[in-house]
Amino acid sequence: MILFGFAIVSLPLIVAIITAVVQVDRLAQSSRETVLEAEFATQESRVLVDSLTEMQRALGQFQVVGSDAVYQIYLDRRAAFRDAATNLATLELTEPGREALQSLVREEQALFNTQLGQFGESESAAAGPEWADLARSARTVLAESSQLIAQNSTSTTNMAGQLQGALLLQAATVIPVTMVVAFIFLALVTGPIRQLSAAIRRLGASDFSSPIEISGPQDLEDLGEQLDWLRRRITELENQKTTFLRHMSHELKTPLTTIREGAELLAEDFDQDAAVDNELTEIIRDNSLHLQKLIEDLLEFGKVQKSITTLAIEENVSLTEIVRSTISDHLLTLRSKQIKLEQRLGKVYGRGNANKLRIVVDNLITNAIKYTPVDGKILVELSKQDSDVILEVRNSGPGIEEAERDSIFEPFYQGQAAYQAHVKGTGLGLSIVKEYVEAHDGAVEVVNSEEGAHFRVRLPESGPTREN
Repeated sequence: MILFGFAIVSLPLIVAIITAVVQVDRLAQSSRETVLEAEFATQESRVLVDSLTEMQRALGQFQVVGSDAVYQIYLDRRAAFRDAATNLATLELTEPGREALQSLVREEQALFNTQLGQFGESESAAAGPEWADLARSARTVLAESSQLIAQNSTSTTNMAGQLQGALLLQAATVIPVTMVVAFIFLALVTGPIRQLSAAIRRLGASDFSSPIEISGPQDLEDLGEQLDWLRRRITELENQKTTFLRHMSHELKTPLTTIREGAELLAEDFDQDAAVDNELTEIIRDNSLHLQKLIEDLLEFGKVQKSITTLAIEENVSLTEIVRSTISDHLLTLRSKQIKLEQRLGKVYGRGNANKLRIVVDNLITNAIKYTPVDGKILVELSKQDSDVILEVRNSGPGIEEAERDSIFEPFYQGQAAYQAHVKGTGLGLSIVKEYVEAHDGAVEVVNSEEGAHFRVRLPESGPTREN
């Protein structure tokens, strides 16, 4: 298709070039013919005038010497005169020039018949007024020949002007036609590529619902079929992963719940003096809580990708209330660790999914509590900056190493800093934060801090540009 498109686009230009070459060659040929004709007309006109002069001179000499050789010269000059007249008659002379030539030929013939029909009868043939009339007629023919040159020059100039206008009109027609044809083939060639690009973007955005259909050249259609096969395969794998996580989570949650409840009942029934037994029950309960937290995080992570593709956007979400209510959910934990949490919350509204934004805030605060030591401090700030909403969470913990800042948002990654929680996490909290923030067209980053860790979330107040 590309080669055919190039050929079609080039065809008008090739035709235009060939046409221009032919027309210019025609003009050049016409100019050459005009120059040759003008040169021929001038030459023959001068031969006509010179022959008359030599004829008159030869006739005068013949009258003096009466030599046959001199008379033969006269006849030769007359033959040259007749040939020149015949040649001029074939040219497209002006009307006055043609009439002058015909008159000259008739007068010369009449003079020859009347005065020179008999050899040597006329004694005044070379000096009569008839020769003066012939000379004037010959000069008239010469002048009209010069006029023919001017006429042909004007004709050539007009032809050149017409050719220039025709070439300009041709260019004004060919260039738009070529551009239109080029754009048509550009659309035909790039259309399937744009379809492939859009299909790849949909796959990258985890949109596997729409079949991939590419219309265009066969090789691109085959590539589209392979992408559609990849879409179906990814959909199958996603469904298998989700099914596995859901089944395993529910299968594990039931016995773990039973174990945890049994451990709590045992802890309540044991006497306070039975320290060893009480310690065992505490270990069982803590580990069951740990396993339950792991299962819940895995189940939540399995829902992240699917929930992003069905993100429901709400108008006028109160981010201030979301942050305030999320902090209140952690008050008991903050009191048990004697952590002081300071709030600097502006009155901020925006567009987004309230549930997902609540998870973002909850995971950031949970992460801060996890790494904040006893009697430590946490600062939560919410403000508006230009058209963005800024959420910042700081803690007085050990902080984040520079080398780890690009990795802590990856799934299942856990930092090297010592954590202060009894239940070890899964490393999914910050990964979920990143997923939900980017789903709102926002960004989360680790900010340089002299003490502890400092996370900053930037969200557009107007919400994501597209609703998933």
